[in-house]
Amino acid sequence: MNDFRRDLCIQAFNVMDKTGDGKIDISDVKISYKVDKHPDVMMGKRTKDEVLYEFLDTFEANYAVKHPDSRDRTIELNEWLEYYNQISCNIDLDEYFEIMIKNAYKL
Repeated sequence: MNDFRRDLCIQAFNVMDKTGDGKIDISDVKISYKVDKHPDVMMGKRTKDEVLYEFLDTFEANYAVKHPDSRDRTIELNEWLEYYNQISCNIDLDEYFEIMIKNAYKL
């Protein structure tokens, strides 16, 4: 991932790290995402926390391939960057990557 994309990802990480402790955990995610209307929550299939943990797990999955002992349901910057590095490979133009990140995290 080039420096432009990396800097955008770091900005997005900082937006999500509501507590400013250098990691994103469920308390940070609860501030940003309301899952009351998630179909599984509404139907009683899953709890709100289960849905939020799924969000966290998504980011850890790529990093855990190389670091299997790293899964702790918190996202550190290196995990965040690895996730977006994988996504970045599939987006040709920096402008499109920028739009995706800015829209997703309201930068």
